[in-house]
Amino acid sequence: MAGVEIKVDTSDLEKLLSGLLKRMDDLSGPMAVLGETVLASIQENFEAGGRPTAWEPLAPSTIEERTRKDKWPGRILVRTGGLTGSISYEAFSDKAVVSANKVYAAIHHFGGKAGRGRKTTIPARPFMMIQDEDLAEMQEAIKDYILEART
Repeated sequence: MAGVEIKVDTSDLEKLLSGLLKRMDDLSGPMAVLGETVLASIQENFEAGGRPTAWEPLAPSTIEERTRKDKWPGRILVRTGGLTGSISYEAFSDKAVVSANKVYAAIHHFGGKAGRGRKTTIPARPFMMIQDEDLAEMQEAIKDYILEART
């Protein structure tokens, strides 16, 4: 009985896998897309006054004081853009880091006691959040980069 020999040319597959491994070494391109997506989502959180749930309103005394000083823009956590303007991201080969560089960012995000003698209670107004609808865009950016070499 004669033997059957089957040869398969795997050079295209090897080239594809080699390119895939190379792209996986540096994901800074799609990480930058993720950073931009998160920044846009956070900005929407500010503009909406909280998402998916609205933030607790400011105390009437705070609104009155800000109105008197002509510093009430009508939205919570948006006065001069200090907090919103402090949010940035940095893309690395394996992650995107989003941060707010204001010392008061954490108290506004998580809530807690503040002021002299910690007598003022600031409710949590979580602004450093991504929404469910952002996840699909983020997943698509990574998939496109890895599978189609697009950023």
